[in-house]
Amino acid sequence: MTAAAPARSTERIVSLLWVLLANGRRGVSRDYLVKAVDAYAVSTSPAALEKMFTRDKEVLRGIGVPLEAFTVQDETGFDSSDPGTETRYRIDEERMYLPTVPFSNGERLALMRAESAWAGSDLGHAVVRALGRVDAGEDWLDTRSASDHEAFGVRLAGADRYLTELGDLVREQAVIRFSYRKVHAERPETRTVRAWTLTNPTGVWYLVGWDLDRGQQRTFRLTRIESDPVPAPERGGTEEAPFRPRDLDLAAVHAAVSGERTPAATRLRLAAGRAVQLRLGSELLEAGADADLVRLSYTRPAEMAGSIAAAGPLATVTDPDDPLHAAVVALMDSALAAHAAPVPEYTLTAPRRRRNRRSDRDRVAAVVDAIGLANRRDGISRTELAERLNVRDRELDALLNELWFCGMPERQFAGEQFEVHEHEGRIRITQAERISGPLRLSIPEAAALVIGLRAAAGIPGLSDQERQDTDTALHKILDASGPEVHRAGEGIVAGFDVGPHAALAGRLHAAVRDRRLVRFRYHAAATDESTQRTVEPLRLTAESGHGYLQAWCQTSEGLRNFRLDRIESLEETSEVFETRDLPTSDRLFMSHGDETTVTVHFGHRIRDLVPGFDPERTAHLEDGSVVAEVRLARPDYAHEQAARFGGEFRVLAPRQVAESTVEWLRRARNGYVTDCSPLPGGITVSAPDGVA
Repeated sequence: MTAAAPARSTERIVSLLWVLLANGRRGVSRDYLVKAVDAYAVSTSPAALEKMFTRDKEVLRGIGVPLEAFTVQDETGFDSSDPGTETRYRIDEERMYLPTVPFSNGERLALMRAESAWAGSDLGHAVVRALGRVDAGEDWLDTRSASDHEAFGVRLAGADRYLTELGDLVREQAVIRFSYRKVHAERPETRTVRAWTLTNPTGVWYLVGWDLDRGQQRTFRLTRIESDPVPAPERGGTEEAPFRPRDLDLAAVHAAVSGERTPAATRLRLAAGRAVQLRLGSELLEAGADADLVRLSYTRPAEMAGSIAAAGPLATVTDPDDPLHAAVVALMDSALAAHAAPVPEYTLTAPRRRRNRRSDRDRVAAVVDAIGLANRRDGISRTELAERLNVRDRELDALLNELWFCGMPERQFAGEQFEVHEHEGRIRITQAERISGPLRLSIPEAAALVIGLRAAAGIPGLSDQERQDTDTALHKILDASGPEVHRAGEGIVAGFDVGPHAALAGRLHAAVRDRRLVRFRYHAAATDESTQRTVEPLRLTAESGHGYLQAWCQTSEGLRNFRLDRIESLEETSEVFETRDLPTSDRLFMSHGDETTVTVHFGHRIRDLVPGFDPERTAHLEDGSVVAEVRLARPDYAHEQAARFGGEFRVLAPRQVAESTVEWLRRARNGYVTDCSPLPGGITVSAPDGVA
């Protein structure tokens, strides 16, 4: 590379790291770094140089390098900011490396469950990197291949794009500003909040903090934040913007957002032999030729009202004074009104897929990690290095090629770049001895691993020994990471919520890990009937607030997803099945080629459900709602969701599905016609122009 050619960012940042390491405790001045690092020396302007240098320092600190600035007496007697002193930079190597932490196999499996909990999120990358460095065991690969960490596929983070940056802000308890849209609000509002805590009581993330404009504690759903959260100026001191109270009651927050209430019961009239899902767990009070009377207990009234409404004409709340009676009527009226409203203007386009590009920090971290892992044991196998770095073989080749160009700056230190040697599948990296082992975990990495371990301790179906192993692994991470990680983990509280089905989930999880056949009766929504199933359980997962078992169904001879709230009469057998490959994707929707394509208008309140439908085309409207073209296994599903979500789920096309939805809703609403709750009249179907 010539002096005039711009260095790639990875080479530049690694050059900065190597120059700093080469100069030890005495450190070097900024002027020295500008002359030594090739890209700085040929920078186009002072402003560009300053921006580059500032970002590079942040990258190094972000991957766990303890880079510090300090002041010394300037031999020249002059410094532009403070005559007689000079600012220098150095790396504190005593704080740089991760101490060797021995883990038992049980603790190692706990770490892998913690990693799996963050899969698919930005924080997942940090946890994968941390786990690849923290466990030095040479039997790591064998343990990982035998691990059950993929058997529980419920995730702590999904499409919450602000979770990572809010995690950093919560750790600092910063005052932040963002645009937020409340339910049914026409436009978003600017909110200024002291960020206290992030929590996910029902699988959905919420920010809890002190709202400075309203002068009280408030809770914000992350999927309703519509702008990047940014630091805001402090004002009025801690009286106007107090820090997180030591006795903050998250139980009250969890109860509020989950809709959990004192246990109650309702009486339902169900069509004979129908509405099977509502019969699960109910008490039969009276059997009739055409309908049955049942008593059903619940703790989440809003959720129960939605389930009753989704049964449509097959279920009716019998007591007009029952709060659920009014709630179901309101859902149906809202759904009918929504389908009668004018159709908004929209243009569907293919949704933008998130590009999984590695940032500068990710690329530099991979280079430094590869060196540290290889130097820890004087070489490492290609297979293990790829697994620890979480890269495919092709990505590993690109990384190893990039390593050849890294090291001391070539312009002034020619020939002092890294050399990569691979022999019989084992990789050694020479001229890179200044990195003698893996770097200490950064605060975000360690905090994410700690949060994942705390959540993993609550996975249904773990034994007492497995929970104890999770606890000891947690304490080893805390001891190796320092006191700041203790504080960092306090502001993020995460767990796995499967509602009232924790015991069932635990039994199924045990069957997944033991590879034991299970039998149960299952309510199939498509046919509204219960059938006996024999299945090979493969994975427990969750989506849109519901738990699912992914399994090979011997009855149907194919992969199937079973919702936990539709399973009854579970029987674990002693029969063991041969291991099957897990589904390659966590996505629950499996196309069979006979689905109906439907255009649905998702209101702002439920727009975060859209990704779960894997839409083919979408349109984002100014009011925060989303129009999406989705595939449904059956048109009846559209009817049920329109009732469940009370107008937030509106069918726009095709016309016949929109018409059948309205007709179904009207028949359901007829079951509640009384003198005080007449059926709305004059409702017609409105469909887009040109839609068949």
